[in-house]
Amino acid sequence: MTTLVAFSGSTRSASFHTRLLNSLPTYAPEGTSIALFDLSDVPFYNQDLEGEALPDVVVALRAAVAEADGIIFAAPEYNGSYSALTKNTIDWLSRPMGQGALREKKVMVISATPGPGGGARITEQIVAVLGFFGNTVVGTVNASTIHEKMAADGDVVTDVALAEQLRASLAAF
Repeated sequence: MTTLVAFSGSTRSASFHTRLLNSLPTYAPEGTSIALFDLSDVPFYNQDLEGEALPDVVVALRAAVAEADGIIFAAPEYNGSYSALTKNTIDWLSRPMGQGALREKKVMVISATPGPGGGARITEQIVAVLGFFGNTVVGTVNASTIHEKMAADGDVVTDVALAEQLRASLAAF
C-alpha cells in the first residue's frame, strides 16, 4: 500500500487545487491511498512555537508526512510565486533543521491557473526549494485554462490529457 498526503495551497472554497486533489483517487494506481490534509488551521511558522509549545495541528501535519510514502503539493500562482500557505507548509515540515518530516520524501507538484501559463513558474520554484531538502520530485503537472478542464460543479477532470498527466505522476510514486 502506498500512502500519499496531499496539501492544497489555497483555502478558497471553490479552489481548483483542492478540487484537483479531491479527484486524484480516480487516477491513483490500485493500492494507493491519498489523504488531503486541511491546512486552514496551521499557524504561520514561528520558531518560538518549536518544542513544548508546538501546536497540535503542526504535530499532526508532521506525523502525516512522516508516515506517508509521498507528498503532493497543489500550489496556486499568486503574483508570480506560490502561495504563502504552500511556503508555510514547507517551512513547518522542514523543521527541525536537517531532520524535518519533509526530508528526502518523494513529491508531486501540481499547479493550475485559469490563464495560459498553467503555473509552470510555480512548479519550477517549488521543485528548486524541495531540492534543498533532498526530495525526489516524481512528477509535475501544470494545467492552464483549468476552468475549462474540470466539470463546473464538482471534482471531475474533463480533460483527457490532464487526467493522463495526473495518472502518470501518481504512478511514479
